[in-house]
Amino acid sequence: MSFHSITINGVEIIVFRDDLNHATVSGNKLHKLKPSFNAANTHSCTTILSFGGPFSNHLHALAWASKESGFNSIGVVRGELHAQLTPTLRDCAAWGMRLVASTRKDYRAYQNALALTPQPCLASELKLTIDIALDEPERTLVIPEGGSNEAAIESLNDAYSSVLRSQYCQGITHAVCATGTGATLAGLYKATKNSDITPLSIVGIQAVAEQDATLHRIHHWLKEQPTSVRIEAGHLGGFGKTPAELMTFIDAFETTFNVPLDPVYNGKAMLKISQMINAGAFKKSDKILFIHTGGLQGKRSLNA
Repeated sequence: MSFHSITINGVEIIVFRDDLNHATVSGNKLHKLKPSFNAANTHSCTTILSFGGPFSNHLHALAWASKESGFNSIGVVRGELHAQLTPTLRDCAAWGMRLVASTRKDYRAYQNALALTPQPCLASELKLTIDIALDEPERTLVIPEGGSNEAAIESLNDAYSSVLRSQYCQGITHAVCATGTGATLAGLYKATKNSDITPLSIVGIQAVAEQDATLHRIHHWLKEQPTSVRIEAGHLGGFGKTPAELMTFIDAFETTFNVPLDPVYNGKAMLKISQMINAGAFKKSDKILFIHTGGLQGKRSLNA
């Protein structure tokens, strides 16, 4: 495990560098995929199918992990597949992932159905509306967008419980991460709940403009509504939006602290933390744990 200590306007931030956990597909996605691959082995699956956008860190990690583990992979991509694929999807295709385009309507229907499944499930158990030719539906594992479900949250709980036991986390008052679906935040909450670090405020910085939907999803997964968990909007106009303010901040942050940030998740989250510190939302005596969730491949997708 790698930690990096920085200070912004007198407030200490301990950055847990989960972006360093793998050279190719670093970050929280590998933690989230672990139970799905265990399930695929249990059910003697040959194929793993999942969902994501054209810049999806999840599909990127899934394609690589499937290739390394000997599984076929299928990525259902939201929207059209253009002749010039994004760098993310080019990697996915190079690693053997079969890419299938989905209309946004069908895509939403899939996610709504999968939201009700706490564990990865077989394609034969789902009514597939997208026209996907599957040789063996009974041996094809289906996991939701982002790999997010209750099984993934338990895996994140295990990963971050180890982080919280580190000497670097002694005295932390807040734990912060970027949020997409919210599964990483839910796993972080469970890890803090099982630790002896109390009281602790858990903050998710939204990279997606969905307001309270993220928190409702987290409450559904956790089967409780913890008062220590809150969401702060940090999407800057929407998912994937990269205003000049963000890019200027990332350049200055990387130069000052030598910690790389992606513009989709971690850059926005760190910018929001900085703004909150400057606005007085944190005291000088506070100590913030920031989970760097990786996804640095998103930088080249932005450039494309």
